[in-house]
Amino acid sequence: MSITFFVKNKKKPSGDEAPVMSVEEALRLVPNLSQFNADEDDEEFDAEGFYSTKLSELSCLTAGADGLSGRGLEVCYEDGAYNVCIGTPSTRSDWRIALEYLKNLALKMDGEITSEDGEKFSAQNIEGFDFESDIHAGLANIKRNLEEKAVMCTIYGVRNEVSFDQKIIAHIMDAPDPADEFSKFVTDIQNLNAYFSDQMFSGINEDSEIIGRYILPQDIAAVLPFEPRVDYNNLQILGEKEVSRWSVAIFGGDEDHCEKHDILATLKYENFIQNLPKEKYEFIDAKNIIVSAFSKAEFDALIAKCGKEGLAD
Repeated sequence: MSITFFVKNKKKPSGDEAPVMSVEEALRLVPNLSQFNADEDDEEFDAEGFYSTKLSELSCLTAGADGLSGRGLEVCYEDGAYNVCIGTPSTRSDWRIALEYLKNLALKMDGEITSEDGEKFSAQNIEGFDFESDIHAGLANIKRNLEEKAVMCTIYGVRNEVSFDQKIIAHIMDAPDPADEFSKFVTDIQNLNAYFSDQMFSGINEDSEIIGRYILPQDIAAVLPFEPRVDYNNLQILGEKEVSRWSVAIFGGDEDHCEKHDILATLKYENFIQNLPKEKYEFIDAKNIIVSAFSKAEFDALIAKCGKEGLAD
């Protein structure tokens, strides 16, 4: 679910459309706006190429304010108009940033703002849009879906996904200010000082079983699923194939020479969870746990506790 607003591109005196904004130009519309499409720390990230890309050449630009945004906003360009999409539900900060963005976009394009329902807004009144009702409608929809058919509901944030179950959504809905409780819950997960371990798979292009794997590094707090399942964005990669088993690679070594860290052991995921000391982790949402940093000695003890039967092939 989401709400989309449209702002037509500005026309030149000749009647032709003005040049489509680049990523850099689009991000300049609101102070301190950042992109969340790509990891800029990646050695292969081409900053100059990315920021000069026209929005018409990009499927979608995910933008937000670092530290403030929960889900951010999505901007794309189609059929001569800028489309600004806000997920339902989004945080209050997401909405305030999005409405400021729409205001400045309308001023730059010298035009009006049209909602997906056909309602018209101007740069002067868009910030009065009733986003509170959309947040509450989105929360009610999550609650209803969980009650009717799902054990878990997941939404995506600017950095990390957020999963809800009936207990979490009940806590949010019973709070004095559900929108505020939701906003804090989602935003805090985006800003955790931890390593989020990505899913990796082996055997996808081979005629063999598919093995899913995560990495748990030494001396760093890490986020892992309590019960792994294929993430939504990986379903297309696997196609009709199913994961036969899951494992976690324990990555560590000499504490004085971190560059020498290597895989100490690869554990069956279920054995890893069963033997993970309860004081070393806590749930951050319905799906994921944050695991406190392990020392080399603690890793050795965990591996020994799992035993030979806990080692993955």
